[in-house]
Amino acid sequence: MPDHDHGQNPIILPISMSPKILFGSILLFIGISSSKAQTDVIDNAKYNEAVEFYNRGKIDYDIKQFQSAIENFRRAFLLNPTNSDYPFDLSISYYEIKKYDSALKYIELAIALEPNQPDYHYRAGNIFFHKKDYSNAVHNYNITLANLNDEHPINIQNCYYNKAVSEYNLGNYTSTISDLTKLIKEDSTDFTYLHLRGVSYLRTKKVREGCVDLLKAYKLGNSKSEEYLGRYCP
Repeated sequence: MPDHDHGQNPIILPISMSPKILFGSILLFIGISSSKAQTDVIDNAKYNEAVEFYNRGKIDYDIKQFQSAIENFRRAFLLNPTNSDYPFDLSISYYEIKKYDSALKYIELAIALEPNQPDYHYRAGNIFFHKKDYSNAVHNYNITLANLNDEHPINIQNCYYNKAVSEYNLGNYTSTISDLTKLIKEDSTDFTYLHLRGVSYLRTKKVREGCVDLLKAYKLGNSKSEEYLGRYCP
């Protein structure tokens, strides 16, 4: 044991604390510190192993080996349940093989770890959309659009379109029109957007606006618009 540095303040023992008690306390402190260091080593080992499984899963996902990707992402998540990337990638892998219940389970775990991550809510919205749970789809798309950032880019056009379709199925035609108008400003030649906005206008009794959109959609090649034009736009 090195000599004490006499330039520092000496340790003054309380009268009630004997050297024997102090020695026991020091041993206890050393034991706790040693235990923590051992735990850190174990945690680091698990962390590194999780990263290894995750990287394997990413390779599997890229070559569309989704079942193998799922196994590797699951192992990574079991080793490190605090990393939101792991349940997120589990979710999108299940989504690719159309196992939407499992996809939903893991995206909700990812959201619990990072509640305001827009990409997580976008993916949750897509899952609910495919499950025809339009109310929850809209809820998650709204959170996505409220938290957009450059760090986590998403397919904004698809987000707005799926939200618009969800709103339409919920009977929220004004919201549908609003979402589609944003899309049409970016691409005025998409007959799918024009057709749905035209029908939504009809649902809100705005026949003139609806007929204008439906005629544009029909001229651009949307055959579905012809039926509405014949019925509402003589």
